[in-house]
Amino acid sequence: MQVTVTFSGDSEDDGFNGSTTVVRNNIYDLYGLAQAFSDAARAGGYTYVEDVAFESDDGSMTFGYGGG
Repeated sequence: MQVTVTFSGDSEDDGFNGSTTVVRNNIYDLYGLAQAFSDAARAGGYTYVEDVAFESDDGSMTFGYGGG
């Protein structure tokens, strides 16, 4: 699977006029998907994001590689 996340900025809102796109290929599991989203969040300006997690039906959490 390939994941593509694009952030678009308008200089009126935040002083940045342009876009940032993060593409991750070969996502095979929730660990990789969480890592792709945390990388994208940081690239989009959320530099304080350490990791992203998904909660399953049973309440267990799946973090990106190296997180949690």
